[in-house]
Parts: sequence; C-alpha cells; structure tokens
Amino acid sequence: MNKTGTAVILCGGKSSRMGFDKSKIEIEGKYLIELIAKKLETIFDEVVLVAEKKDKFKKLKYTVLEDLKKEYGPAGGMYTGLKYANSKYVFFMACDMPIVNLEYIKYMMKIAEESDCDCVLPRNGKWIEPMYAFYSKDLIKDFEKGIDNNNLLLYDIIKSSRIHYIPEEVTRSYSKDLEMFVNLNYVKDLEILKKIY
Repeated sequence: MNKTGTAVILCGGKSSRMGFDKSKIEIEGKYLIELIAKKLETIFDEVVLVAEKKDKFKKLKYTVLEDLKKEYGPAGGMYTGLKYANSKYVFFMACDMPIVNLEYIKYMMKIAEESDCDCVLPRNGKWIEPMYAFYSKDLIKDFEKGIDNNNLLLYDIIKSSRIHYIPEEVTRSYSKDLEMFVNLNYVKDLEILKKIY
C-alpha cells in the first residue's frame, strides 16, 4: 500500500492519575509509543511525537516536536502537529491509547482524502473520540483562536468546522468493543497491555 500523510502521537499531559509519565510506559524494554509508532509508520509517510521538550525522547528514531503552545493540553499539541505537517490531513492519537486499528485508520484516511471536510471524527454514543481522528491544516487558525481565548475543549474549537462524523455502528464493524479508544489512566489499566502485547 502507498503510504501517505502524517500521524502525530501526543506525548504531553500531567499523568496525575497514573502517578508517572504515561509517555514513558515500557513494554519489554521499549516505550509503548515506539510500538504505536511502528504500527502507524506502515501506513503513514511520517510519524512524529509532540512533547513539552524536544529532547524528551533523544534515543528514538522519530521526530520529536516541542509544543509551540505550552501548557495548553491536547489543543496545544494538535496545533503544533498541524503547523508541522506537510500533508493536508493529520491523524492524531494520544500516547496512552495502546491499540492501533490500522484498518479503521485507513478507512478514516480515505474519507478525509475523498470528502471536503475539516476533520473526521468517530462517534461513541453521545460522545465523539477527538483523540483518534483526522484533522485538516485548515483548522490551524481555529486552534490558534481557541488557545488565545483559553478555550481548550477540542469540540469547542472545531464545532463550527466541516466535520464528517463516523457513526458508532460503522466503527463497531471495525472494532466490536471499540477497544481502540481505550486510555491508560490508572496503574491498574496497565493490565490491558498484557492482553495486547
């Protein structure tokens, strides 16, 4: 398959509930983000990490971008990723989401490339999954405005844009239990990794 576009793994966050930096979770001597990135690079031209400091992952082969807008949570990291990316659409996921569903990501990528939208977002019941989604560089100014106004809720930033929602039933056809949206928030959640790796 032809690889295209940029995938960004957001490696910020305070990790207060976990008690240590989630971006440095290790599995058999490798960071979880390395395992995530290795899967993503099978379908993307480039995979980059966004962190609060450029030298955070010096030993990794992946490009590490330093947050252009520090202390603004995912909004700041996504702004940085969109500013950097060469491709129009950028796939974002968080460093504490251990399950990479390549077929579903390719499905979203196809929608992004073939429809005239600003982002492709999965629905999950009443909610959306903004951290497993595609965003267009056309949203850079929206993110900048949200950050400048200290309005950091992702949905508030993008709600007036052209959003392509993926119905939950479609997502479940790729992932019956929606497991790719799982986050590792607490130490007990690390048990999930034993099932995956």
